[in-house]
Amino acid sequence: MNIALLIFSIEKNFQDIIGFSIQGPLGLLIGLAIFSLLLFLIRYEKKDKKDFSFQPADLVDVGDPIEANLNLSRSLIEMSEFRKAKDCLDNVEQSSDLTQIQKEKAQILRKRLKEKEHG
Repeated sequence: MNIALLIFSIEKNFQDIIGFSIQGPLGLLIGLAIFSLLLFLIRYEKKDKKDFSFQPADLVDVGDPIEANLNLSRSLIEMSEFRKAKDCLDNVEQSSDLTQIQKEKAQILRKRLKEKEHG
């Protein structure tokens, strides 16, 4: 399609909508105003008035924090982030409500951490 034909068809459709032809500087100004308004409406985002506030109780939605720390420490060991993995394991072992399975997992991860650090 020829660009001149495309522009002509847009002008014709706009003329049919408003009922009269706007040409020259006035048409340019009106077109720019409509285009600017369209850009403003596209970019406009409604602001959420609620602030984000993190509460430790929100972790219940994610899952058990102890299991999350165990999984995170396992991933960190695999990525050779030994200091961060040790911190996660320390957090797990400080918890008072560990199950026997979680204690065993922490011990296994601690052994794997020592093996990876030293060799």
